[in-house]
Formats: sequence, C-alpha cells, structure tokens
Amino acid sequence: MTGIAADHADPSAPEPPRPVRLLFTCTANRVRSPLAAEIARGHTRRLGLPTEVRSAGRLEAGLPAVEHMVRAGLDLGVDLAAHRSCTVDAELLEWADLTVAMTGEQVLDLVGRSSGARDRTLTLREWAAAARAGSRPTEWSPEAVRAWAAPLADRPLDALLSGSWDVDDPMGRPRRHFRRAAREIHALLADCFAPFEAG
Repeated sequence: MTGIAADHADPSAPEPPRPVRLLFTCTANRVRSPLAAEIARGHTRRLGLPTEVRSAGRLEAGLPAVEHMVRAGLDLGVDLAAHRSCTVDAELLEWADLTVAMTGEQVLDLVGRSSGARDRTLTLREWAAAARAGSRPTEWSPEAVRAWAAPLADRPLDALLSGSWDVDDPMGRPRRHFRRAAREIHALLADCFAPFEAG
C-alpha cells in the first residue's frame, strides 16, 4: 500500500456550496419556459455557474413541448424533444432561489401560490433590463441571488399588469410567432447572463 485511498473524502472538509436554483414558468410549460430553461442551462454551464434549472407551468403535467417550439429551439441549438410539462406548486416555488415568469400576470399568480416567492419572482424582461443596467448578484450563490432579486421584486402592481414586461405567448398562432418568441427569449437570456461574461 502506498497511502490512504484517494476516494475517501475528508470528513472535516467543508460542504460544497449549494447550486443556485432557477425556475422558469409560463402558462402550459410547453412553449416559452422549457426553451428558457434550456438556454439558461447552457449559459450557466458555459460560465461555470453552479445551477439547478427547472421549468413549470399552470396547466396539465406530462405533455410534450409544442412542435413549433421544438423546431424553433433546434434553430437555436436547443433540443426540447424530451421535455415533458410540469405543474408549478408551492413546494416548487419554495425550492427556487429565483423564479422567472414570462408575464407580469404570471408573477402575481405565482406570488398568490406562495407568499415566500414574492421577493424572488421576476419576469424575464425585468431580469434582462436589470442586467443591461449593470445589476447582477454580488456572487453566484443562493443567498446572493435572493438578496439581489428582492429589491427588483418590490415594484408597483400596475407595472406588472401593464404588459410592458411580457414575453407574448405564441400558442395557437402561426409558426413564425414561435420563431419570434424563441429569438426573443434567446436574446433576453443573453442579456441576463452578460454581466457574468467578464467573470
């Protein structure tokens, strides 16, 4: 024997930090939020930001992504073929460090489902606008992300209901609307993660 086996962890070593938990939501979890989750997952992997990413909606669970969005995602290098919808609930909202909705009305619905989600639920456009203004968490940790989101989430209700923060739902519309929504989500998430590009 040449020494202590390398595969035995040091019990005195500190626990690794918990990954940041991101939750993307929309109406059915079949169009906007699954695409956003996959794009965000790609950014966090590339940037080395420890993250768990999930997506959910308000409707039935177990359904595939809508075919038009599957095709729009492939145009962006995102494969949604294996996606199955998940229904959002209070437990999932408590799990998340940051919940990202597609519309202001969805934010209000989510906060109604879990009062604890109020200080950490934003629209995707709100996150992107804050990032463009140079705002980002002080570090990529659950505590820092929650602290960063809280003041952004403290805005007037009429701002949320104005529609100005919404990513429109292309469901039931021609395929070009799905492509447009996909490109918009892709661009917004690029803005969200831009402040982390320089380290």
